[in-house]
Amino acid sequence: MTGYLLAGERLKQSLGRSAEVAGCAMRVTGEAHKPWDAAMFMGGLHEVTIAVDGETARWWLDGLDEYAIHLPGFVLSKLEVSTVEVIAGQLLATIEAETVKEA
Repeated sequence: MTGYLLAGERLKQSLGRSAEVAGCAMRVTGEAHKPWDAAMFMGGLHEVTIAVDGETARWWLDGLDEYAIHLPGFVLSKLEVSTVEVIAGQLLATIEAETVKEA
């Protein structure tokens, strides 16, 4: 598995654990990952669409940033909740992230 795909898998796992700790349930409904490399680093750009349930769902989404999620082997250089919609009482959110492989 290439580095940016591994980072994407770890991102989804870490988001799931974080949601669980916050008392809400999260499931991935869509995802896209692509390499983001330069001469000095190897990284990835990630877009993950999630559905979140629970009383603390909005609070959890509002607190998400690059400091709230840990990705072993990678630096999370950006994490942003770009959209949030309420559909049938469920929050649907799009998360955009940038990862860089640790040296």
